[in-house]
Amino acid sequence: MNRRLKLILMLILTTVGIILAARYAIEYLSPFLLALVFAAIIDPFVNIMEKRLHISRGIAVLLVLLLFVAVLRLLLFLLVANLTAELTHFLSLLPRYSTYWEEWLRALLARVESLLLTIFDGEIPLPVPQMVRPELDQVTETLRKVIGWVLSSLSGLPNFGVTVIIASIATFFMSRDKRVFGQFFMGLVPDGWRPQVEHVKDEIAHGIIGFLRSQLILISLSGSLAVIGLTALRIRYAWLLGLLVALFDFLPLIGPSTILVPMILYYLLLGNIAYALWLVVILGVILISRQLAEPRIVGAQLGLHPLTTLTSVYLGIRLLGAGGFILGPLIMVVLKAIMMVVFIPAWKKES
Repeated sequence: MNRRLKLILMLILTTVGIILAARYAIEYLSPFLLALVFAAIIDPFVNIMEKRLHISRGIAVLLVLLLFVAVLRLLLFLLVANLTAELTHFLSLLPRYSTYWEEWLRALLARVESLLLTIFDGEIPLPVPQMVRPELDQVTETLRKVIGWVLSSLSGLPNFGVTVIIASIATFFMSRDKRVFGQFFMGLVPDGWRPQVEHVKDEIAHGIIGFLRSQLILISLSGSLAVIGLTALRIRYAWLLGLLVALFDFLPLIGPSTILVPMILYYLLLGNIAYALWLVVILGVILISRQLAEPRIVGAQLGLHPLTTLTSVYLGIRLLGAGGFILGPLIMVVLKAIMMVVFIPAWKKES
């Protein structure tokens, strides 16, 4: 068989194997995947304490991990408490909002139909009114179901505490003994393969840890600025909107504008110019802060092109469910590292 064809088949099998491993990892190993994320976050601080304060790695991991878990619990408490309150309030007012949206939409459609009557000399093509009249009852019911699902998920977060406890314990051992684990697994590799495997391991670890750390910092920055700004303006559902800003900020080419621009247009239509201008300021601060922070935070990590990230998020959600939102880009980082270290050099040798 042609060597290049073998490389293509090996790449396909590697991709399928990684995706299947990720699918089962979500179901059975979620505490340990969470532990890897925790370890990636605390590792720089552990290294600083170990090198500069000259204390044992075990004690450094314990101190940093205790502080991290305390901060994480506080942030989760604030997030869950505020989100639950805002979603419950929104759900109780949803019928009133639905009536308001319907009246507003009817007024808008009346203006559109008046304009179309002028354009088409008194006769509107049949498909136009059908396209612009959404099924509000279905939209409202969908919103009610989504909010109910989110509230039930939030109410189940106390059970998530068991996962966090297991993940915290696993984090301690992963961070404390990471060098031991590395030496053990490298000892299983044949001597001839060891340099290449070491290179792949370093690239994957550097890429995954860099990607996770940078994205967590950047979306936390965007979400925090949004919550602070919207709360200062006393806009309802500031925490919910801030969370949506953070989630959309993870998606390249979309970002916080997806949430804030419609809000700006909404306040402009209401004639509230001051709020619209303040929202423009908030959006500007978020975008500028992200642009200033991104080069320093991301640095020289094994990054992904925005289109690659967007594609990996979409495929991850399609193949792995909600967890694919994060695992999709991580799988792409792993595949990129393997291609750069193994497949591309081998392909060039055949040319």
